[in-house]
Amino acid sequence: MFSKTRTPKKYCIIILYSCALIVSFFAFIAPAGASDLSALNNSCVDCHRTLSPFTDEQSRFNEIRQNHTERNISCSLECHEDIIRKKATDNFQQWSDSGHSAYYVTCDACHGGNPRAKTEAEAHASMKGVKDSNSSIYFKNIPETCGKCHTEELDHFKNTMHYQRLQSESRAPSCVTCHKPHTFRVLKASELVPLCSVCHNPVDQIAAASVPKDAKNALEKAAELQEDVLNAKNAVADAKAKGKDVTSAQLDLDKATAVMDSVPSLWHGFNLKDFDQQVNNGIDWAKRAQFKTSDAEPTVPARAPGVGIAAVFGIFAILYLIRKR
Repeated sequence: MFSKTRTPKKYCIIILYSCALIVSFFAFIAPAGASDLSALNNSCVDCHRTLSPFTDEQSRFNEIRQNHTERNISCSLECHEDIIRKKATDNFQQWSDSGHSAYYVTCDACHGGNPRAKTEAEAHASMKGVKDSNSSIYFKNIPETCGKCHTEELDHFKNTMHYQRLQSESRAPSCVTCHKPHTFRVLKASELVPLCSVCHNPVDQIAAASVPKDAKNALEKAAELQEDVLNAKNAVADAKAKGKDVTSAQLDLDKATAVMDSVPSLWHGFNLKDFDQQVNNGIDWAKRAQFKTSDAEPTVPARAPGVGIAAVFGIFAILYLIRKR
């Protein structure tokens, strides 16, 4: 019989493993949505998922490392580093954690191929290598590949020196320079200085050397705009709930919100002066909306029709009775 106070270790392992399988299953199908189960029939995902981290091989090495640690055996990772690093940076795992995965934008959207195929050869038959100039992931073609979904960003990017250099030489940034392939994350302001400094530095003298710092300041100001818009929305909502007239404040808030929504596309024009001016305008409108809500007067309730006329007749009736007396 089992102890009432402790479940056997092997049964704990079975329970935990079963729970992990259930959670993994629902986490995998969630992005596709219940109404689009056909999207799960994707050989890219089916195949590359088996190459993701936490496979049996990696779990075995992790157990070895854990045993070494428990026995105070130092591990410099010289034995296991390569395998664990490759597994941890697997392309599928990076995609799984990205925004593309959440919207079920799968491998074929960028790489091409046939996601309905059931064999590796069929799935990859139409794909072209990264060095093929006709490939969708060839460095000059990447903006157009990303632009199939991100149209506004592409329109702004095409008007930049970055795009012109990309078409004429290989040493120029494209979408994956900043967003990285497979992770597709948005950079933080603090990450811009080292990235932009690769080209924008006193040695190479590409544009002004202050560009990395200016870019960092610009993104920080965009974050300030986002915070001010949120504060303005709360202020307008509170004033409206108190019966105040927020018509003018709402107009300013709408202008600020429009600027905030256009920040991603504006940023890809890499015109820091124009970007800074637009964001400053948005911040001013947001602050103006907040100020107007603090001075807004309560809305005067509308009187029922005929009340004014009845009041006039009532006054005349009272005067007539007084005079008659």
